[in-house]
This record gives sequence, C-alpha cells and structure tokens, in this order.
Amino acid sequence: MAHKTVWLIRHGQTLGNEQKRYNGRGTDEPLSEEGIRQARLAGKWIGQIMASAGASLRVCASPLKRAVQTADLLFANPKIRQIEDLEEMDFGAFEGKSYEDLSGNPAYQAWIDSGGTLSFPGGETKEEFTRRCYRGFLTALGDPDREETVAVVCHGGTIMAVMHALTGKDYYEFMTCNLGGYCLETETDDEGIHSFTYHGFDSGDPG
Repeated sequence: MAHKTVWLIRHGQTLGNEQKRYNGRGTDEPLSEEGIRQARLAGKWIGQIMASAGASLRVCASPLKRAVQTADLLFANPKIRQIEDLEEMDFGAFEGKSYEDLSGNPAYQAWIDSGGTLSFPGGETKEEFTRRCYRGFLTALGDPDREETVAVVCHGGTIMAVMHALTGKDYYEFMTCNLGGYCLETETDDEGIHSFTYHGFDSGDPG
C-alpha cells in the first residue's frame, strides 16, 4: 500500500471569473493580470511545500489554458501531464454567459430554482461531470504502488466533483476560490483508494 499526498489546486483568476461568467469546458481563456499576480504569490508557499517532495513530485493539469498557465507559474519548469477528463464542466447554453445575460431566461431560472440540480441545457449533467472528473483524478493518481506527491491544477467545478465523489458530501460544499483547493493524504493499492484525509486551503494559506 502506497501513501500519496495530492494537492487539488484551482487555477488563477481569469477575465471570465472577474465578470462572473459560466466559463467552462468550451471557453479556453488565459489568466487575467490579477490571476497571474495571484499565481506568482501562491507559488511562493506552494513552492516551499513542494520542494520537500523533490523527485517524487508530479504535476498534472487540465489542458485548458488557465490551468496549464497556472501550473507553469506555480512550479519551476514543471513537466505537466495534461488530462482531458479534468476540464471544467460543459455549461451548454449557459457557456460564457453571466447572471445578467441569463436574467429572464426560463431555463436558467428553472436551474436556479432547482438549487443547481438540473442539467445545463445542451451541457453535461452533474452526474456525468462527476464521473468524468473522478476518472481524471484516478488517472492523475497514477501508479497506485508508488509513494509520491501529486499536484493537480484544474478548475473549481472539477474540485467540487472530485471531492463530492470521494466523500459523498454535498457537491456545493466544496466551492473554492482561485488558487485555493484541498490537500489529500491517501493510501492506495491496486484495488483503489483505501483511506484518505483532507483539509482545505485558500490562495494565501496552505492550512
């Protein structure tokens, strides 16, 4: 049985985040100037923690620009494994739109009234998204017999889906800020994840 430390880290801020848009899998935007500043600041404490992992550190990321760019800024010359299943949710008809854009849209109002449980029109269901993200998380874990530290730079929705799948707790309990996320301590073998503990952190504090 192998011990793995896994860091789930949300990417830095983008213009879409600043404008509170539903920018998901279909919007491949880079970090904003504020997002670059956030990532450079977070890289100071993240770099100190990851330095102790040495050669055992692996970096994985969603292929979307905002995640890859964040990983580049957080880690010195990282070799990044890009995993498509870690991409943000497909928001369908809501993709790229803000609350103001969607105000008065009956489908959006129905989604709001459901507490976010309805599917996005033309997009992924929460169940489909959770299955995809958990599959991506298992891919990122890699060899179950290897002891190592794994940094996974992805999206807020991806983190919510993975933590929901792991814990069975409410999906929305795991909302996180840019450059925030969760640190997991796991025990794995060929049969999967046998145990894990976790704690959350924000953009300026590893917890």
